[in-house]
Amino acid sequence: MSRKTLLILGLTALSTMFTGCDEGGGNTTASNDVGPTQATIPAAFFTTERPTEVADLIQIKPTAAVGDSVTFLARVGGRVEPFVDGLAIFTVADPSLLSCELMGEEDHCPLPWDYCCEDSNGITAGSATIRLAGSAGDPIAANAEGAGGLEPLKFVVVEGVVNERNDEGLFVIDATQIWVGGKPMRGNLRRGSLAGEENEGASTGDNDAETHASDHDAGVPHDHDGDGKPDH
Repeated sequence: MSRKTLLILGLTALSTMFTGCDEGGGNTTASNDVGPTQATIPAAFFTTERPTEVADLIQIKPTAAVGDSVTFLARVGGRVEPFVDGLAIFTVADPSLLSCELMGEEDHCPLPWDYCCEDSNGITAGSATIRLAGSAGDPIAANAEGAGGLEPLKFVVVEGVVNERNDEGLFVIDATQIWVGGKPMRGNLRRGSLAGEENEGASTGDNDAETHASDHDAGVPHDHDGDGKPDH
């Protein structure tokens, strides 16, 4: 396995490491510490023009090979911490996977982008890692969260080139352009995925995120299906 592959696997804890509720995910609140590099992500990576007739991630992932140009629809998420601190890398999940805010009662899961009620095999099959690379080919040394409006749960259309993949679910895309949409809702699972719907959905508060992360660490169960019984 190449050194580059080991680096990517170590940084992102990709699909093969998705289990249950991503226990031990920790605090998702951005650090107040300023890193040594004040890099920024160029606006050229983002577009306000949504490509048309875009396939879902799960439709293109099985046959896409390293070096192929791909375009697909997905949503930011799949882990407790979908963004890598200090590097322009983040994870996305196929739209067919249900994040926790689309299940059960309102506000029952303050960290819904971890997809903790989905089957781990489904997450492995329906996930990808997106890199925003600089001229040298390495990820830009800046958090991707917030760039171009990126945040957990939002739809994205990613255009890029397959950098790495394997039979265990690894699927790494070097993005060339990203359209950032809105968020879905129960009863309208594709809301936010179309042009003109970029502002659909509201942000999740940091305090809720901290609470949910603490609950995961403590093994607190959640009732995602609203039946009054803990799911896990």
